[in-house]
Parts: sequence; C-alpha cells; structure tokens
Amino acid sequence: MAFSFARIVIIALSASVALFMFHLFLVPTPGSETGFGFSDTTSAFVNSRKNYASIKVPVAGPPIGNTQKYEKVATVTQMTENFDTDRHLIEGRVTEHGGVTQLEHASGLNGFRTLHLGIGVPPDHFDAFLTAIRAVGRTAQIEIVKNDKTNEYLQLRAKRTTLEKARAALELLKEQGGTTDERMKVQNRLTEIEQQIQDLAVYLGDFDIQNELCTVRLTLRERTVPLRAGFWVRALHSTEWTALILTGIGGGALMLVVAGWFGAGLITLALRLVRHARSGDIE
Repeated sequence: MAFSFARIVIIALSASVALFMFHLFLVPTPGSETGFGFSDTTSAFVNSRKNYASIKVPVAGPPIGNTQKYEKVATVTQMTENFDTDRHLIEGRVTEHGGVTQLEHASGLNGFRTLHLGIGVPPDHFDAFLTAIRAVGRTAQIEIVKNDKTNEYLQLRAKRTTLEKARAALELLKEQGGTTDERMKVQNRLTEIEQQIQDLAVYLGDFDIQNELCTVRLTLRERTVPLRAGFWVRALHSTEWTALILTGIGGGALMLVVAGWFGAGLITLALRLVRHARSGDIE
C-alpha cells in the first residue's frame, strides 16, 4: 500500500512539473497591451473631395453619349510597427504614381498613432498604386467601390443648358425696358441664375478631363509590439494554470471513483434482490 501511494505522489508531482514547465516556456503570457490606434475611419473621410474619371464605351452617338463618368474609391487600412518610416514610404509612392494628397488627418500619441490620407490618383495608376501601398506594413482591410456617375453628369449639363437659356431670355427682357420695379425683378432673377450657373460650373469642373482622378482612402495605424511579461509574472500565471488543470483532473478522477463505487453498490444490491427473489421462489 505504501509503495502504491508513493508512486501516485511521484506521478502527480511529475505531471505538475511538466504542466508548469510547458506553460512557462511554451504558452505566451500577455504583457503590455498592443496599441492599434483605432478610430472612426468613416467620419475621417466625410468631407473629403470626390474625384471622377471617364472611359469611352463603344456606343454610337455624340461624344457625350459614349463617355461613361464614374467614381472609383478604394478604402485601405495598413497596420505598421514602423509608423514614421512607413509614412515617408507612402508619401514617396504618392509622388511616384502622380497622386495628390487631398486630405490629411493625423491623431494619437506614440504607439497609438493613426494617419488618414485622402489621395487622388490618375485612373491608369490606380491598380499599381494600390499594390505599392499594400506592400507597406500589413493590410488589415481593403474595399474597392465603383459608382457610375454618367446620369448625374448629364443631368448637370442639362440643368446648365436650361439656366443659360433662361438667362438669355431674361437679358432680352431686360433690354425691352419697363418700369423700375420690373427691371429690378429681372435683375434679381438674373443674379440668382448667374449664381446657380457658377455653382454648376464648380460641380461640372470636377468631371473635366484635366481633373480626372480616382480616390484612395488610406488609413495607416500604428501597431506596437507587445512586451513579454517578466519571469515571475509568467511563473505566477503558470502556477495558477497548473493548479486549475490538476484540480480539474483530480475532480474528474474523484467523480469517476464515486461513480464507480455508487455503481458497484447498485449492482451488489441488485444481485442480492435477485438472489432473494430466487430463494423465495424455491421455498
């Protein structure tokens, strides 16, 4: 009996040491928190400029009818552990691909910094530029959306044509004279129409061939390297983990013993009842 008990103690101690060493050296223990510098990416680009591009489509008709106007936007999030270095790399690649930075929003302290860049890129450099910036750091998110803007462009042109016709009619009416009050009303209406035409010119200017760009919404997030916990912290975590494991194993073994003992008692009781019933039948 003494020998069996000693063997059980040795096995238990050996298992405890093995579990402790496994957790201490092979299971990572968290140290300091990892900084991702998360912020609201959507709101950072709410007021960013819209860029438009065009492409010729094989449709017969006037030049305007066979030109598709579209908006193409890529949303990219890059994680980096070398924030300053990768920021300079991105700035260099914007220049290399003929891009222009239209929005810049930086926030956060060292270890938790975030940089939002709204970049306009020539359509023929769009794919190459995306490949170049994805090589900086590690890509955590990418989304590319293309929206057709042809109808919106044609509606703006039609509205401008209507306003120009209204302006010409008012100028003709103004030349015909009239009362002072009538001339003032005509002049006020002319002023309103001129303002609307100027506003439309701004919107239509975004569609000009000279201004054709695609949009890249780039977010660069700083990701700090987590610090490894000290030896005594890891030893404490390993001790707690080992105790939990051994408690679970011991509890499970005890439950099995109790269940076996209870099952054996039920079987013994059943056998006695069977024997008693048989002896009663014989009598």
